[in-house]
Amino acid sequence: MLSTVHKRVEAVLAWTENVAAIVAGCAALTTMLLVTFDAILRHLFAWPLTFQLHLTQYYLLVALTMLGLSWGYRTGGAIQIRLLINKLPQTYVTPLVRIGLLASSLYMAALAWHAALVFHRAWVRDQVIMGVIDWPVAWSWIWVPIGCGLLALRLLLDATAPRLRAIGASH
Repeated sequence: MLSTVHKRVEAVLAWTENVAAIVAGCAALTTMLLVTFDAILRHLFAWPLTFQLHLTQYYLLVALTMLGLSWGYRTGGAIQIRLLINKLPQTYVTPLVRIGLLASSLYMAALAWHAALVFHRAWVRDQVIMGVIDWPVAWSWIWVPIGCGLLALRLLLDATAPRLRAIGASH
């Protein structure tokens, strides 16, 4: 029963991570196109895209980084220091890894919560970054709680899995 529920949650989370990774990829592509187009216009025609810097640094790069976190972890994009794990008896390894995953999940959940508070505060106060265009601060923060929240869920799901898996290994 628990295994079935875990598999269903895994499928929904993996789908959500895939969508977030696609959005992150679109943000990367948009960033590359805007920066390239801005450089061409700036140097050849002395006509820069005045909005490009703020859009890329406050919105697109944040979305790119945050929305790819959970997908990256799931597909093996994590650093593993296995020195201690390789020296310990297997009976200690599984509980130790699960504790580490749970602690990491709690930390990412705390980051998501605090970022959500920053988003909410900026939203309520209608904060903007003034310039040629007044950029709403809240929308630059929305990606942080989403990305950290997805990673927190992924870590929690992996920590409570019926069988522990190596990072990046499919179930």
